Amino acid sequence: MVPQHSWTEDSIRQLREQQDLPFVRADASGVVREINQRFREVYGWSDDQLLGQSLGLILPPSFRDSHHSGFARFKLTEESRVLNHPLKLATFCVDGKAIESEHYIVAEKHDDGTWSFAATLRPLTEGE
Repeated sequence: MVPQHSWTEDSIRQLREQQDLPFVRADASGVVREINQRFREVYGWSDDQLLGQSLGLILPPSFRDSHHSGFARFKLTEESRVLNHPLKLATFCVDGKAIESEHYIVAEKHDDGTWSFAATLRPLTEGE
């Protein structure tokens, strides 16, 4: 489990600044709020297709239920086993193709008590 003291106010900013890696940010409900240009290039999604949609769209169908359960559990406990370390998982492209990727996910608690989540996704499939 990741202790609460690891939630820093600039954790998402630090990920966002890694311009060479795809980046995605979601709110506490798992709704995509931001993607960077590298994410668009690698996975093919546009802002119109992904912003405001469930983060589940880019996750393997077999992982979506556990992902939603994890979000709900985190809101109750503020503990996670998937934050702040690399996680190997397929990322789905807009065309339905899956690219094996290394996700590095962080959480950030805001002054009003709400959470944001962000990740860099390092494609592991050759040629990406």
